[in-house]
Amino acid sequence: MFDAELAAFLDELQRSHPLPRDPNDLPAHVQRFADAAAKLPSVLVPVTAGDFKLKGSSKTLKARLFMPQGAHQPVLMAWFVGGGWSLGTLDTHDGLCRQLAHDLGLAIAAIELPPSAGQAPLQACEDALQALQTLAEGRAKLAVDTQRLLAGGDGSGAHLALQAAWRLTRLKPGCIDAVLALYPLVKPDFNTASYVRCASSPAFSRQDAVRAWHALLGGRWELWDERAVLMHGNAPVTNPPVTVVVAAEQDVAHDDAIHLHDWLRAIAAPCEFLGAPRMPHDFARMQHASPTARKLMLDALEIFSKLARLRPS
Repeated sequence: MFDAELAAFLDELQRSHPLPRDPNDLPAHVQRFADAAAKLPSVLVPVTAGDFKLKGSSKTLKARLFMPQGAHQPVLMAWFVGGGWSLGTLDTHDGLCRQLAHDLGLAIAAIELPPSAGQAPLQACEDALQALQTLAEGRAKLAVDTQRLLAGGDGSGAHLALQAAWRLTRLKPGCIDAVLALYPLVKPDFNTASYVRCASSPAFSRQDAVRAWHALLGGRWELWDERAVLMHGNAPVTNPPVTVVVAAEQDVAHDDAIHLHDWLRAIAAPCEFLGAPRMPHDFARMQHASPTARKLMLDALEIFSKLARLRPS
């Protein structure tokens, strides 16, 4: 059962922004996602923001830097926006990133990747790795702490953050301190208990998940390396980052988050699992619609802050 306040909010959102008649009409889904994001409740926080370009070796990506007012060289977190690898933008996640910067006292560099639909399979994963590496090398230009780097994301963005952080850590051990993964998409397996139980979720349905994974994989469902299925990494990672996994109970990907946590524990990677009872997928962007959702987010961020050594334990 959903949290009552979020259920009411989602019900009104569906009435005002109904699903496209054609489930495969990607432009219509992109527009609906953007329109719905404009309805998300938020609060004013003392955070400034400015857009910049991440110029990597192969392409230039859109990014937005959020800085808590008065902060002096804060720690930087790269944030990969969710939205099924095709829908999320800097604008749809502006409120969430402002709130994260304020609550954590971090500089948040939100990263918008080109939509996966129409690109080569797993291209978003390569773009994410490039973005993280470019940020790591360019911290001195952003007036942030040049010694530390965190990563994070929500949904598909959490998937991108995790695979990019592990791959970059393999190249440069210890370069990523911690990863915050909010309700991550983990693998294209749509028959787990949570996928069945939450198949018709108004926040993120089984059909939404299938469409998202299809875009990332380009229909090549056999691509099960670590860029697609996070637990298929077969090369060791020295000094892996601390990972905090936040799983929404009323989410198709809930069981995937449990499997990810179990795998991290099995390979002796430092990891903490936090459940979010009665919460749907994407509850972080809707947190100000429900006092319960807001408290769950604050609790999760407090634990992440301690594990990532942002505050005294």
